[in-house]
Amino acid sequence: MSEPRLRMDEFDYELPPSSIAHVPAEPRDSARLLVDPGPSRAPEHRHVADLPSLLGPGDLLVVNETRVMPARLPLRKRTGGAAEVLLLAPLAAKPGSTPQNADRDDHRRWAALVRPSRRIADGTVLISERDPSVRVVVGERLDRQRRAVRVLIGETPFTDVSQARLLERAGEAPLPPYIDPDIARGAIAERLGVDAADSDAARAALADRYQTVYACSEGSAAAPTAGLHLTERVLDALRSKGLGIATVDLTVGLATFAPVTAEHADEHEMHTEHYQVSASTLAACAAAERVVAVGTTTVRALEAAARQRQVRRQAACDAGTTDAPATPTSTGDVCGATDLFLRRGAEFLLVDAMLTNFHLPRSSLLLLIDAFIGPRWRDLYATALAEGYRFLSFGDAMLLRRTPPS
Repeated sequence: MSEPRLRMDEFDYELPPSSIAHVPAEPRDSARLLVDPGPSRAPEHRHVADLPSLLGPGDLLVVNETRVMPARLPLRKRTGGAAEVLLLAPLAAKPGSTPQNADRDDHRRWAALVRPSRRIADGTVLISERDPSVRVVVGERLDRQRRAVRVLIGETPFTDVSQARLLERAGEAPLPPYIDPDIARGAIAERLGVDAADSDAARAALADRYQTVYACSEGSAAAPTAGLHLTERVLDALRSKGLGIATVDLTVGLATFAPVTAEHADEHEMHTEHYQVSASTLAACAAAERVVAVGTTTVRALEAAARQRQVRRQAACDAGTTDAPATPTSTGDVCGATDLFLRRGAEFLLVDAMLTNFHLPRSSLLLLIDAFIGPRWRDLYATALAEGYRFLSFGDAMLLRRTPPS
């Protein structure tokens, strides 16, 4: 007999607008932390600054070191109409492409969200008011949400995430739509002593606050927001206790923040995101007593890498090149694209605990939390709302222990 399908209305809850954070905590590690001690035990109310006292020497903290691009581009049509493009990821080259037909190939284009998409025809040229050298040529629809676009800086195609800083004048931090950018920009500018009326300075201050302190690998269209709480002070305190700190790189894109609009979870289209997990990180995971992932993107990178290694090892066994059993801890870096959708019934191969924010109702991230700790997420969320915790990207955090499936 087959299992009943997972309905998305099981992952709905009432989120009052007053509980949505528009401004991040300052300092970062002053954010509140709801600590989940496990089933049938009351949660503890702490702060992220307390994290070193909550983790032990056998723990390994794993963070996503991706860096957010200035990926949201406010633009205008030549006729004056406003438009916006959110760059997601470079498109892969088509099979059989050559330097001679490079201008027509996908590796010179990006997948993007375009607004208002229905009113922008293929071939439309959009121009940045902030930096007139930046132009976007809108192409065909890739699916219901994404368009192909070409980005030009002068006459030079913008083709790679390593060029992201060339967009700093034209673009801005791609804040989620539920955050009021004027409130966020004004508050952060005031804290840093920057004139909020100076749009460039205020925008730069907000972009800096929407990065983790360890961000280094360009390419994401959104921040790995659980990591926004961590400070060098907290990281140094963890190291001084003997904790290991390891990194992954998952380029945050549509798979992370796209809303789930389907009635059933299995109908949701999970887009791919690129990830890289080094052999040293996987070796550290294998040696750790407990792997603590910072954020759902880190969880997905680690679990995708573990599954990919199992596939590789099994293929090697089947080919007779090794007698070793399939295992998520075999050697070698792992990288690629993943559409891993962790939901109820999923097996977690590496991650034992997770630092994460409070997520939107009916989101794929909330399904991941349900898969990780089971239905008690509802009690934890109810407690957080009653106790005045701040929700979503600039909000507070939770420290969760994985509950093995019964």
